[in-house]
Amino acid sequence: MKTPILLITFNRPDHVRRVLTEIRKQQPTELYVCQDGAREGNENDRIKVQEVRNVIKELVDWPCELYTLYQKQNLGCGPGPQAGITWFFENVEHGIVMEDDCLPHPDFFGYCEELLERYKNNPQVRFINATLYDDSWHCDKSYGFSHYMITGAWAAWRSTWQGFDLDLRGLNAWKFRKQVLQLTKNRVEANWWYSKVLEIQHDTNKKSYWDYQMQIHLFETNAITIHPAVNLISNIGFDEAGTHTWSDDGRGNRPIYGILPLEHPDDIIVDLEKDKKAIWAHKGSGSLFKSIISCLYTTLYYSNGIGHKLLMRYKKIKSHEESY
Repeated sequence: MKTPILLITFNRPDHVRRVLTEIRKQQPTELYVCQDGAREGNENDRIKVQEVRNVIKELVDWPCELYTLYQKQNLGCGPGPQAGITWFFENVEHGIVMEDDCLPHPDFFGYCEELLERYKNNPQVRFINATLYDDSWHCDKSYGFSHYMITGAWAAWRSTWQGFDLDLRGLNAWKFRKQVLQLTKNRVEANWWYSKVLEIQHDTNKKSYWDYQMQIHLFETNAITIHPAVNLISNIGFDEAGTHTWSDDGRGNRPIYGILPLEHPDDIIVDLEKDKKAIWAHKGSGSLFKSIISCLYTTLYYSNGIGHKLLMRYKKIKSHEESY
């Protein structure tokens, strides 16, 4: 296949072997592999990282341009993928991105390749999903449209990634809330994302995520995403080796189905009700009252206003009581 593929890896050689075996069947002409470095002082990481590289060296045996970005230090689950995806889109106009625990149906590759070509000149459609975590998503055709993305295994264009910022520097959270409300027509949802923006902007530690920022970036650019009518990716990473997926909550190892040949919808229309039920619902939006209280608390806390001062005062009193 002609479409470039990026494989994001770290220290799970067994997962890499299974996923790369499926990629190998497609024999892409360009394969990019990025790998985070071993954590400092972690001997098991050092061994597993090398084992992953050995698997790649063993399995990439077809005529292929192989490009590797092997980090010497551990960047983490946020900056690591960010660095790899940025590197990928600096070198390709469009492509498929896969994490090492995303086992694809064979149709996944043709699905991505066809849609990348079909919508390459459409400024609205900017992201191609392949995973469904909720069976209530239903399409009359082979795929439908949404405001939401699901990472793991996906496809996009260079222009989609341009402007991505892990720290959300310069983003006005209150204006962004209004934008989400305009897109989704859902006040609970807008409040939740508003709080998430403030949380990310004030997180001074090394971030262990990048998918929230990607969704925020898509909201900010008014992007529309594609969702398949059936699940094309089985996440095999819900195990003790996972960082965020160490316990299966029902999203792991889901069945996968064929989707080709594609039957294309006539119009690009986002069904907001379907979005709310099938995509947002699994986040647990809660009640409107709870969302409003959470929004007010977050605003007060991160603006260093009275809410922040009261919280700090409470923590100081509790600390004094516990020490006494």
